[in-house]
Amino acid sequence: MRTPYIADKVVVITGASSGIGESTARLLAGSGAKVVLGARRTDRIDALVKDITAKGGTAVGFQADVTKRSEVEALVQGAIHEYGRIDVIVNNAGIMPIAPMAALKVEEWDRMIDVNIKGLLFGVAAVLPIMQKQKQGHIINMSSVGGFKVWAPGGTVYRQRNSLSAL
Repeated sequence: MRTPYIADKVVVITGASSGIGESTARLLAGSGAKVVLGARRTDRIDALVKDITAKGGTAVGFQADVTKRSEVEALVQGAIHEYGRIDVIVNNAGIMPIAPMAALKVEEWDRMIDVNIKGLLFGVAAVLPIMQKQKQGHIINMSSVGGFKVWAPGGTVYRQRNSLSAL
């Protein structure tokens, strides 16, 4: 069902191959938005694009690892090439490694910072000049309740990430 305020809006979504990103893509496309989907798993993105378009929606997909600035920029440029503008970006890609702080899983901490913080910043950096030139646009940065409440003793680093990104 087309929704007047969403219909024909161009929405870029990172982390769109599953979970909240996939659900957001389906909902927005079902409301008439043109969704531009980015994620690492191209097979899942391709299947999602096929399903959305089979149901009458408008979608394109790109392989995009948010830890690589060039891939986020390519995702955004793909949206511009396809539709000529970007109305919204949903910075949704994120990971949640769980381990007690004492486990010292520094590589997991680095990966989480790369995905959850730098990936978000790369998305903002890619769309902000476009939106400034257009004189309009919305940047939506997803977070989680983990930024406000620690659910398990192993979620300490994840909680800190969300507290920082919520600022």
